[in-house]
Amino acid sequence: MNKTLKNLINEDEIRNFEIFHPYAFEKTINAIERPHPFVHYCTSAAAASMFDTENVWMRNATWMNDTSEIRYGIKCLDSALSSEAAKELNNILEINFPGIVNDINELTSAWTPHFAQETYITCLTEQLPNEELMGRLSMWRAYGGDANPVAISVSNGPFLRPSSALNAYTSPVAYLSKKEFCEEYERVARNIINNIDYLKERGRNHVLSYLFSAYRYAIICTKHPSFYEEREWRIIYQPTFELSRRLIEDQVVISHAPQRIFKIPLKDVPEEGFYGATLPDLFRKLLIGPSKSSDHLKREFIRTLEKKGVKNASAKVEISDVPLRV
Repeated sequence: MNKTLKNLINEDEIRNFEIFHPYAFEKTINAIERPHPFVHYCTSAAAASMFDTENVWMRNATWMNDTSEIRYGIKCLDSALSSEAAKELNNILEINFPGIVNDINELTSAWTPHFAQETYITCLTEQLPNEELMGRLSMWRAYGGDANPVAISVSNGPFLRPSSALNAYTSPVAYLSKKEFCEEYERVARNIINNIDYLKERGRNHVLSYLFSAYRYAIICTKHPSFYEEREWRIIYQPTFELSRRLIEDQVVISHAPQRIFKIPLKDVPEEGFYGATLPDLFRKLLIGPSKSSDHLKREFIRTLEKKGVKNASAKVEISDVPLRV
């Protein structure tokens, strides 16, 4: 068992994480054992706003580039729930917790429309070593030169440490075909069956809560495999499910469309396990993407970051060496 994870949550929480969220568990262990920064790609205007206000935006998932966002996860889960693995799991659950299968299905059905419409996310991506100086070509292309795109590299610590300070939570995205999703579902089902004696000791409500959580994150964090190169982690907030007293609601206009957003204040809440989130602590590096104004942007971002207390800002702002025509 990973010692660092043991320092963050107790063994009982670790065991349940491993049982009900094996994919996320393995990705989290890997991120802790082989630390790599997270990167947020955005326009230079969005980055400037983030630094000036020290807030990070969370946008509704329905506005994302993936037009099947959330809906794809719903379809995958529906398919898995009619599989042989689901039938076997349901039999075991009913023997030990009569009526629980109907309860979990009703709970999931009731909340799914809310998840489809009221999920707000901030997208991050794992940074590979060879992207340190050039960034990711597909991301630069996605934004285009007119947007003056940038990549903000940040420490992954605040995102990996468990905390309910914001009632917004970080999870890796799984890029799965429906067949692969069913295989992951079978893994969860097998974990539950193999640990049924342990789960019986925890009780019916415990199993109901954790299994619903597994279904909830499967819906929110499954994407079509064609998006695999994104290597996304997402910060997730669902106000209809669990309100936050620290996130800031706002309405902005993006591409001529009014949108409700939520802002994450870059402030520590150490008494609730959320720290390392201030701009000077969180920020690692800014990489300026292909742009006709890259030299000007570098100068302005260095000045802004220095004002915000980022040490050695001039050494932390660089221009990508990707030879992409803009």
